[in-house]
Amino acid sequence: MYKNLSGNQIPLGEELGKGAAAQVFLHGSDSKKAIKIFHAHHLAREAGLAKRLKKLHEISRHIHLYVDYKSPTQTISKPVGSLPEDLVFDAKGRLVGFVMPTIKNGIDLSQVVFARDHSAFFKYKHKPFYALWYDNFTYGAHSLRNRFILCYNLAHSFGKLYKLQSLQGIPLNLQLYNFDIKPANILVSLEKTSSSLHIMPFILDLDNLTLKNETGVLAPDHPQFTPEYKAPEGPLDHYYDYFSIAVIFYQLIFNIHPFEGIQGKTRFTDGTNRDFFMQNQCFPWGKNGKFLEISPQHANFKRLPEILKDLFVRALDAPARHLRPDMAEWQKGFVLLLKDPSLQFDKFFKF
Repeated sequence: MYKNLSGNQIPLGEELGKGAAAQVFLHGSDSKKAIKIFHAHHLAREAGLAKRLKKLHEISRHIHLYVDYKSPTQTISKPVGSLPEDLVFDAKGRLVGFVMPTIKNGIDLSQVVFARDHSAFFKYKHKPFYALWYDNFTYGAHSLRNRFILCYNLAHSFGKLYKLQSLQGIPLNLQLYNFDIKPANILVSLEKTSSSLHIMPFILDLDNLTLKNETGVLAPDHPQFTPEYKAPEGPLDHYYDYFSIAVIFYQLIFNIHPFEGIQGKTRFTDGTNRDFFMQNQCFPWGKNGKFLEISPQHANFKRLPEILKDLFVRALDAPARHLRPDMAEWQKGFVLLLKDPSLQFDKFFKF
């Protein structure tokens, strides 16, 4: 039996997923919410988890972390991700989980990143939204514009977390860092209206956030990292996260990881894998690009407008992490491209 902060019982619905740390259930009486229950061994391992969850719950009540998706006929407001909206306690009064918003018909972003051929989204073939995803996101000329829109929406959602404001629009002296941003930790849903296709990301595992202000830091005792998205310098601040997000942008747009499809020549002949090239700043379009041989999949980079080229170089080849662009800069770059009346997306790249 579980109860919330008010002492009311919380019914568990169907299981939505489970991992090493927790199980996630649909809320038994509210289909717009989910309940995350942590395993006992994870609660024992993460001694500071309860304190962080309480702080994140407090944040969720005082900050407007919603994104509005607008069309000529309507506006859809969605949460940026899985922040605690209520806390969950077991029969002994121990904090064991939290209530969070959820989304309908979401698929994880890794499915989009690797949507390369007819097998894309095959695991969803019997779902009612399968055709919508297949028609709009299988990698090719027909889906390129949607991928840029998704990049913009991702930047917009992450920007809400990195530039926190109160409900009254006042900037807050609080910073949030993630350190494990990857496609598998992001859901995306599609909602089609009479005039628009809304592409809506939803950031998962926000209970892993690190919180920092002038009084101190609340961080996971055992932070998680994923090698494909790990910045070379290690977890320091939000600039680390900016690297991870830029890698995802690159994958979505060019159908390849920015540090794969590379062979080193001259000074980088010892390089044989992605990790080597990431650690040695071997971004194909950066300062060491002249010492590399690259896959043709990277070639479409040359077709980007200069503002986006510069953003990728700064994000993935910066001599100092503080030079990486923030989410507002990415939004500006994507908007300039998406609103270019002369751009024909079906002819923009070579496929």
